[in-house]
Formats: sequence, C-alpha cells, structure tokens
Amino acid sequence: MGINLFVLIIIIGSIIITNIKEDIVIKQIEYANIPIVTFNNSTLYIIDDKQVSKIVSSSQALSFDNRDELYDATILIKNKYNKTNTISAEYMLKDDFVYKLYQNVQIKINTNQKIVLNSDFMEYDTKNNILTNNKPFELLYNNNILNGDNLFYNNKYNIIRAKNTHFKINKENK
Repeated sequence: MGINLFVLIIIIGSIIITNIKEDIVIKQIEYANIPIVTFNNSTLYIIDDKQVSKIVSSSQALSFDNRDELYDATILIKNKYNKTNTISAEYMLKDDFVYKLYQNVQIKINTNQKIVLNSDFMEYDTKNNILTNNKPFELLYNNNILNGDNLFYNNKYNIIRAKNTHFKINKENK
C-alpha cells in the first residue's frame, strides 16, 4: 500500500511539474550610451595640403557611434580671405552634418568686415550652409547692432531673416 501511494504521488507530481509553464526571462544586455573615445583638454588640428585649416579645442570631447559632443569648445576655421573665423560655445553637438551649439554661443566671422553673432542657441547645417536659431540673438556688424529672434542665415546666398528685429546704425562709420 505504501509503495502504491509513493508511485501515485510521483506520477501526479511529475504530471503537475511538466504542465507548469515557467516564463524564462532572457536578460538582454543593454549597452548604455557609452562614448567610443573620450578626450579631456583636447586640441585637434585639421591640416590640408597647404596649411592648418581648422583647430578644435575643448575641455572634454566625446565621440559616440552617431554623434560627437564637445564641452567648452572653440573652433577656429581659416576662411577664403585667409582670416580666422571663430565658433565657441559651452556645449556643441555634431550629428551628421548638423552642429547644435548651446549656451554662450559666439560666432566671429572675419571677412572684409567683422561680424560677431551672440546667442544662447545656434544650429548650423554644414551640408546646406544654413545657420538658424529660435532664441534671441545679437549681431554686430561694423559697430552696427541687429537684435532679434528666430535667425535664419543662408551663407551660400547671403540671405538673412529674423523676427522681432531692431537695428541700431552707428552713424560714425560712414
């Protein structure tokens, strides 16, 4: 009698255990958004066949799979007039062909005239050569001042548009 009960318990127990469905959770390792390369207090020189064409310096540079980030960065670019254009910001994000510049953005363009653009945000599309922003800005052009919002500047065709503009002309420049 005891053996029959033992066999019956084993058979019933095995049937119950085989019919219990257990969800096996496979943990997939999710890699955090970790930079591939990190540089601290870095300076990058881009050299063409004649000269140093661009200098990029930053307190921290992070390179990810699909973007680059720069902190406290300054970019110096030689222009066609053999003068240096300067772009500086507290944070720069380069995503494909688009640079997004945040906090204390200053762009100095040295051509025959000196142009300085100040804002808290700028977005520059290098593929289409278009600079935009949606924050207040100040543009200094030969000691003349243009203030406004929502800047659109097409560098290819020299078209500039802005909303809520106020232009102060310095009469002494004539």
